[in-house]
This record gives sequence, structure tokens and C-alpha cells, in this order.
Amino acid sequence: MKRKLIGWFLLFIGIIPFAFPFLNFIYEMLNSSSWTLGDWLILYSYVYWPTYIIGIILIVTGIYINKR
Repeated sequence: MKRKLIGWFLLFIGIIPFAFPFLNFIYEMLNSSSWTLGDWLILYSYVYWPTYIIGIILIVTGIYINKR
């Protein structure tokens, strides 16, 4: 049971780097930014690309733990 909980936690933490750009874009739009979603995603992905790699590693680890 504890191992499954750790697996789900790793999955949740691994999804955050993929959801954060969209949430941050919504926040910026509420504060009157003139950027489009595409511009924001390209800039975020260019600067913070290592967070995607860490997210993928956490997701794969979480899936592995849950399947075991």
C-alpha cells in the first residue's frame, strides 16, 4: 500500500512540469500580458526544458512502482 502511494505521488509530481506552463499562462493573461499561448509555451520550453526531462523520469518511475 505504501509503495502504491509513493508511485501515485511521483506521478502527480511528474505531471506538474507539464501543467505549470498552462497555469502560468492563465495567470499572466489575467495580469494583462500581450503574449499568445504559443509564444508562452515556446519561451517556457526553451528556458525550462530540464523540468520536462525530470517530469518524464518521475512519471516513468511512478508507473514502474505502481505496476510492480
